[in-house]
Amino acid sequence: MSWGERPVLVMRASPLPEHLEAFLRWAREVHARDTRAVPGVVAVTVARAPKGEVLVGYVFADAEAVPGALQSAEAAYARGTLEQWAGRVTEIRFEMWAPLAPLPVFAWIN
Repeated sequence: MSWGERPVLVMRASPLPEHLEAFLRWAREVHARDTRAVPGVVAVTVARAPKGEVLVGYVFADAEAVPGALQSAEAAYARGTLEQWAGRVTEIRFEMWAPLAPLPVFAWIN
């Protein structure tokens, strides 16, 4: 299974400009380590978008791993450490990206 076939949860965070570097350092050094410990998560990537948005991608082993991973004690701990940034981040949002099987669009009738 390639990376493109695995579900990915993306966190988009917009820290206040004066907290951007500290948030990015925390995301790379602490949050990535904590979320790699979540069962079912096979990779975590942290990046900075050009306008200061911090992106964190969490790659899951497969679709079946997602519910257990999100409900695990390790995920609850990682979410808890995110709370320290309340008031220093203007927006945090999560997006789930998952592959879809080919959809039958047309049916041929003769």
